[in-house]
Amino acid sequence: MKLKKNKFPYAFILLCFTWVVLMVLVVPVDYDWTISLREHRIRSLDHFMARSIFEGKHFGGGDPVIFIIFLALAAYYMAWKYGPASRFFKWRPQLGFILTSALICSIMMVHSLKWVMGRARPYLVLKDKFPFSDWFTFGPHFITQGTYLGSFPSGHTAQAAVLITIAYVLAAARHQSKMVRLAGWLWGALSICFVSLMGISRCMTLNHWLSDVLGAFGMSWILMHAIYFWMLKIPGQVDYYERHGRYPDKPPVWELRLCVHVFGMVLGGMALLIGIRAVILSAHWALFLLIPAGILLLIFFQKRFAALYRKAMEGFS
Repeated sequence: MKLKKNKFPYAFILLCFTWVVLMVLVVPVDYDWTISLREHRIRSLDHFMARSIFEGKHFGGGDPVIFIIFLALAAYYMAWKYGPASRFFKWRPQLGFILTSALICSIMMVHSLKWVMGRARPYLVLKDKFPFSDWFTFGPHFITQGTYLGSFPSGHTAQAAVLITIAYVLAAARHQSKMVRLAGWLWGALSICFVSLMGISRCMTLNHWLSDVLGAFGMSWILMHAIYFWMLKIPGQVDYYERHGRYPDKPPVWELRLCVHVFGMVLGGMALLIGIRAVILSAHWALFLLIPAGILLLIFFQKRFAALYRKAMEGFS
């Protein structure tokens, strides 16, 4: 079966355009508006969004996403292990989408940019007199100083944005009833509100600049949209199941295996960019070696990714 050709991606282009415009507009007000949010701090919101039962505290803002990921992982495992005998088999592509989005958006994208960009957090700029840097420039921190020091982008915001994957699962599938799709749109609206509150709370505590939040939210959403429609081709997989009552044979847990190769490419990209940063900032000469190492990693894992992807897409293209 051949997949239907994708319609012109108006939604994707609008999403990218809106994000780019907001990231440009926030530059001149980034510092002042972050300080203003701090001055209007809502402590109850800060405390709720910062805590987690997985840290020995009460239920907090990061916990809903963690629960969803655990449930999706368990259901995904059963869908692959038991096949059509599992009640989750029909939802296998959507479960793979949720897990892939969580890995790529809230882990790979966030930490790779934190390490490369090295932007100083607001509390370091205000209290320890670190230099302020815009979101698109290299900051004063470096990977050797700690993995969580970078401010751009906001990891908490990107993690909260994973909630939007549920909206895609419910609202973007043509075979769902109108009520289910409506519920998906409602979930999406509530998710956007929740992500916004998470981001605002991170600014109120001076852990992030406003652009860190907008950057994480926008990039996560853009990546999730691309993963759903183009990387994993979820609509095509669902159409195939509706027509045949099954999915074609694929490599086991191929979505997560793709993520392994994506991670390898991310490491290669990080090495390349850190090497370039070292050249620009005249850092230690040994760091220059990261440039050829990064290129080799990119080539190696890109080939592995392409080979697995071709095999996974057989029957769909």
